[in-house]
This record gives sequence, structure tokens and C-alpha cells, in this order.
Amino acid sequence: MIGHCFFCKVVISFHLQDCKIQNSTREYCKIFATECRALPNFGQLPEVLLLNLIYRPANNIPYATIEDDLEGHFEKYCIRDITGKLHAKNTTEIEQKCCTFQHWVYQWTNGNFLVTNLEGVGWKLTNIGIVTKSKGYHGLNESCCPEVIEEFLSVHKCNSYCDMLSLKSLKATEGLQPPPKPKGSKSPSMGRKSGSAQSSPQIQKKSLTQSPQTTRKGGVSPKATRKATETGDTHSPPKNKGGEESPPAKPQ
Repeated sequence: MIGHCFFCKVVISFHLQDCKIQNSTREYCKIFATECRALPNFGQLPEVLLLNLIYRPANNIPYATIEDDLEGHFEKYCIRDITGKLHAKNTTEIEQKCCTFQHWVYQWTNGNFLVTNLEGVGWKLTNIGIVTKSKGYHGLNESCCPEVIEEFLSVHKCNSYCDMLSLKSLKATEGLQPPPKPKGSKSPSMGRKSGSAQSSPQIQKKSLTQSPQTTRKGGVSPKATRKATETGDTHSPPKNKGGEESPPAKPQ
């Protein structure tokens, strides 16, 4: 009984993960279709089927997934094989648009989400597979595989539909790596602080030039010079604080 309950938990966890992957991709596909319809002559668009989780209490395996039945020839447009390598067809219209959808989702999520598997009949897609750059993105803990995203940057080939959506070249994105910072470099703020130890231009200017008022205070007043010239005596007797002349010194 305990083993059966554990098995049921594993099954429901597996199915919930499948539903989350396919339905999240379905929502991305809706946004993709909205942008494409705004472009003239873009043509028909792919659609990801809705995947539902159902509960069947009378069945030995009570949980299962269900989606619309697809009739016709089943095709694999973009796949990730057992070894983890990516493969994509890029010949027919539907194949090219699936590749463009991969590129668009990668750019829309800033490189955090990549659709790896797109299969189906005609324009109806199912069996979706994805990888994420970091664990836990959108709650997808089991899909973290950043090396596959790195591989996608090198194997993807842009087509005319990528150009119509003005998607950035992945080759250019791969080459844009931030330059390493030198270990001995200092931040601009530290440079400004060290420069502040030098004398400020205003301080240097003040120290080199004297104020006109200071110069006038240190010199002789023009009025005093004129009075001394008229009396013929260039040295006026000193005055005490009260303004009176000091008495002559007594002879010894």
C-alpha cells in the first residue's frame, strides 16, 4: 500500500511537470502569434495544444494527461536526441517558423528558457520539450540544462521569419561577453577621493593672490601721506589709545 502511494506521487509529479512545460510553451506561442499577426504576409502560425491533467479514481493509475487527438502524419520539427544534441529542420514553412519560435522564446526570456522539442501534425504541436538556464525557473526544477542553451547559440540558423521579427543574431549574442575587470583597478569614487587630497584650485588661487582689502590695510593711507607732506614731517608722533599725544621722554 505504501509502495503504491509512492508510485502515485511520482506519476502525478511527472504529469504535472509535463502539463506545466507544455502549457507554459503554449502561452509563449500565443504571444508569438500576436506579434506575428501584426506583420504583413507572415502567413499561418503554429499552435501548441493544451495539455490537461485528469483524475480517474477507478483506475490503477488514477492520474493521466489528455489533449486533442491529432489525425494525420506526425512530424518532428525540432528535437533533442538521447545524447542531448539539438536537431532542427529548416526547409519547409512550418519547420522554419518552428525554428523562429525557438529563437523568439529564447530572446523573449532573455536566454532563460529554450524550447527543444516541437512535434505534431501540420500546425498543431505537442510533445513539447524545454530546458532552462537556471534551476527553478517558472518552477521547472528538473529542466535546468544551460549547456544545451549554449549549444543552441551555435547550431541555430536564422531564416527570413527571424528577420521579419527583427530578432537579434545569436552569433552576435554569443560573442558579447563583458570584458574582465583588472584586479588592480580602483573604482572611480576611490580615484576621486585620492584626488581630493591634493589642493583645490580655489585654495591654491586664494593662497597665491592676496585680497585687495588686505593690501590696503597693510599700506599707508593717502590722507596720512598728504598731511605729513604739508607739515614737512614724515613721522607723526605716536598716539595713545585715547587719541592724545604721548608726553616727551624725561631726560636722564
